[in-house]
Amino acid sequence: MRIVAGMDEAGYGPLLGPLVVCCWAFQVHDDANANDDWWQRLSGAVCRRPNDHKGRIAIDDSKTLKGAKGSAAHPLRHLERGVLAALGSMGSSTNEMIIPDGEAALLNQLSMDGPVDLPWYEQTDPVQLPLCHTRDDLALAANRLRRAFDHAGVHPIGCRAVLVEPKDLNRIAHAAGSKGAVNGWAAMRLASRLRATYPDVPIDLACDRHGGRMHYREELARAFPDAVVRVMDETERASEYELRETRGSMRVHFETEADARHLPVALASMTAKYLRELRMARLNAFFAHHMPGLAPTAGYVQDGRRFLAQIEPLIASTGVARECLVRAV
Repeated sequence: MRIVAGMDEAGYGPLLGPLVVCCWAFQVHDDANANDDWWQRLSGAVCRRPNDHKGRIAIDDSKTLKGAKGSAAHPLRHLERGVLAALGSMGSSTNEMIIPDGEAALLNQLSMDGPVDLPWYEQTDPVQLPLCHTRDDLALAANRLRRAFDHAGVHPIGCRAVLVEPKDLNRIAHAAGSKGAVNGWAAMRLASRLRATYPDVPIDLACDRHGGRMHYREELARAFPDAVVRVMDETERASEYELRETRGSMRVHFETEADARHLPVALASMTAKYLRELRMARLNAFFAHHMPGLAPTAGYVQDGRRFLAQIEPLIASTGVARECLVRAV
């Protein structure tokens, strides 16, 4: 038995809202590893295309599956179906499938941290789930995924997430002198948690590259002080490392476009994006309550500046601390 996992983020570039980093882990019962084409292994239930005539579940880079703003269908429909069906498929039978019924339950299941005391989370109601599917439809999709996983000798064992709000993001980036350090900090928390949960099992962890970075050995050595970290490869395409400890080994590789090659990374990308969208919906709801008619924002730089300019009178009147809202890096 071995663990194959994938990690990715959503929200690295925006001005507003959290950075979300997720890690999905799978137990495999043969010599499968993160380099296998899992889309082919799971082709009876999984595809890349958002609209499949066979009704399969789309799993791909979140940017590919998120719908356009203003479209007739809900823009999160493909992300939601994939993420919630994958979570539901972790049950060993149809009766054991648990699909979260709200944002609070989803965060309680996935987040490594507790509730955040920000006004847009404290003064708005958590979103009820699912947003754009029936629970029966999601249960059918989850059951289809579970059967495909069983047939392929793959079993999803969990997903964990780190959500870094602007205040913490600013603090970590300032201390390290780089915004890229925030991504690394969150990734190492997730990798350490994975290793601690499965200390005796070989782990193969694929991660999307953190920007243009090529070297990760020192970061891994700090996160795993009891391990011998060996550099296997550091090229333009991929950086690969082997970590050896007394009780087990771990292989970690950071790749460009990892979500296009590794299904667990793609599923992590989808989950991170889905969580970030739910968090941004709360932020938008809070300010729209105080300023009816305010157009929502996804938080990216250009529109984030528009949003900030419009809510400037509210920042003081609602007692919102700017450093809790706006990223400084």
